[in-house]
Amino acid sequence: MSRDRVHCVDCREPIPSDARICPHCESLQPSPLLDVGVVVAGVFAFVFGVILGLMTLGTTRMLGLGLIVVGFGLAVGGYTRYVDRQAGRRAR
Repeated sequence: MSRDRVHCVDCREPIPSDARICPHCESLQPSPLLDVGVVVAGVFAFVFGVILGLMTLGTTRMLGLGLIVVGFGLAVGGYTRYVDRQAGRRAR
């Protein structure tokens, strides 16, 4: 198998790495753009939460601390989901 081939997420047959639909089972292959969007949203929420947490008082500070936690979870979770999908498609 050449380097530019990966495995389908459903039927596990080798397909070209740029294929969005499997030619064997016609299932839609996951797009890494969704994972990138989740990571970007997580980083934005984290940074905005840090700003709110440091520069405000009261309820807004609690909202900022909540955004820090949620943003960190989204950023780390999105990145690990991307890594897991890539490893699954490469069948390692």
